[in-house]
Amino acid sequence: MARIVIYLPDPEMTALHQLAQQEYRAPKVEAAWIIRNELQRRGLVSGTGIGEQGKAEPAPQPESGGAA
Repeated sequence: MARIVIYLPDPEMTALHQLAQQEYRAPKVEAAWIIRNELQRRGLVSGTGIGEQGKAEPAPQPESGGAA
């Protein structure tokens, strides 16, 4: 697996930590999840990926409702 370094300003890092906590993921895993979802949305990667335990995961379904 490749590694990249992403520098985030404090407000974005705080938001990432909050979202990761809400989703019960580590911040690094949450960032990878966000990037993968955007790549899937744009059709640049397939709809299935490898989960943390090495199991294939289905593409996430869009959530209904408005922005919070």
